[in-house]
Amino acid sequence: MDAAEFSRLRALTGRSQKDLAAMLGVSRKAVESYEQGWRQVPPVTERMLYYIAFKLRISRLKDQPPCWKARNCPEETKSDCPAWKSMDGHFCWFITGRLCAAARHSAESDHYCFGCPVFTDEMEAISTTGD
Repeated sequence: MDAAEFSRLRALTGRSQKDLAAMLGVSRKAVESYEQGWRQVPPVTERMLYYIAFKLRISRLKDQPPCWKARNCPEETKSDCPAWKSMDGHFCWFITGRLCAAARHSAESDHYCFGCPVFTDEMEAISTTGD
């Protein structure tokens, strides 16, 4: 995540740097540093910012299928899936990380969840509509 994307997502949340810092569990100076590009956004902070931005738009997600339907996951894969177990298929990219069975078998496991249709559809909606 680059500085411009971090700043854009903060703006979409409608939060000040201070408020967002509290939500992310970082200092206000860290948020400022991410937005200015002085510091790289840590993966855990990036994931949490996406979560906050998407969670504020939760009503839009009800029209999307959960990740296991979007990815056509077989039954045997779902039994080990944290998203399936928690019945939270719209935030699968947030709660599974490397635990997703499909991600474990991908050469790009670090970024696999950010390629999930659930995640990419929501990112596209944010990018094109700004809401």
